[in-house]
This record gives sequence, C-alpha cells and structure tokens, in this order.
Amino acid sequence: MSRIEGPSTKISEAVLSVMTPLVGKHLGSMPFECVTRWLDAMLVDVGRGRIELDYTVRPEMTNPAGYLHGGIQATMLDDAMGTVCATLGYDTALLTVNMTIDYLGTARKGDTIRAVASVFREGKNLIHLTGELSRGGEPTARAQCNVLVSGKPANYIMEIGS
Repeated sequence: MSRIEGPSTKISEAVLSVMTPLVGKHLGSMPFECVTRWLDAMLVDVGRGRIELDYTVRPEMTNPAGYLHGGIQATMLDDAMGTVCATLGYDTALLTVNMTIDYLGTARKGDTIRAVASVFREGKNLIHLTGELSRGGEPTARAQCNVLVSGKPANYIMEIGS
C-alpha cells in the first residue's frame, strides 16, 4: 500500500462507521489483537479528530503502592491519541514519535479514568495531539504528542474494508 497525499474522507467515514456503533461498549472485543483490547476501555464518544474513552483501573494496572501505574497512564493516553489518528482517514500507520506527560493526580483499583484526546494540529507529515486523563472530573494526567504519517501499512485498514 502506498502513502496517499493526505487523509481520505472515505477511509475516515469507514473507520467512524465501525467505531460509532461501539459507543457505550467496551473495546476488549475488537476484532484484532492490540493493546486497545487489553486496556478494554468503554467508548464514550468519537468523531473525526476526537475521542472520549472510560478505562476501569484493574489490579494489574497498579503499582506496588496500589495506585494506577504511570506507565499504564502513558499507555492509556497513547491509546486514546492513537485511536484518534485512526479517525483521520490515512491509509497508512500513524506512529507516535514523542510524547510528553504531566502526572497530576492518582487513581486506584476500581476507579474509572476518562480519557479525552483530540487533534491539535494536522500537518502534512506530523500530527500534534493532546490528551487528558481524569478521575471524577479531577485531572490525573495530561499529554501531548507528535505522530508521524509513516507510509507503513496499518492493520486496521484491512479490517474496515477500505
């Protein structure tokens, strides 16, 4: 598959047509293996360039002190921002090249973490995204990242039939 010149409305609409019926459902049943399945967030809302997800903190997501592990928070943020990228309509993989995170609060087993991620700026080769995690409306982490339009194949493109 060759890189297209920018995003395709057809691919974006196809991705959203697959994702929209999943609103209110957990993503652990996605049809292909990926970290999104393991995190098993519930999809709250999705549109081109934005997403809201609810993650439930499980025991294996905590550190020895019993708090949500910082690496899992980073994974949640990367997952949310990466999923936003899928809504943009590129026919290739979009790969995180850097991410900056500020840890602002804590969560424990059983807590629900809300992730909100969106595109801040969509350039030709790099996309800048922001993401926030919160528990009960209080921030637990905030991140920004840059994502490369890679030119490498993306597995989900085969799954959506575009």
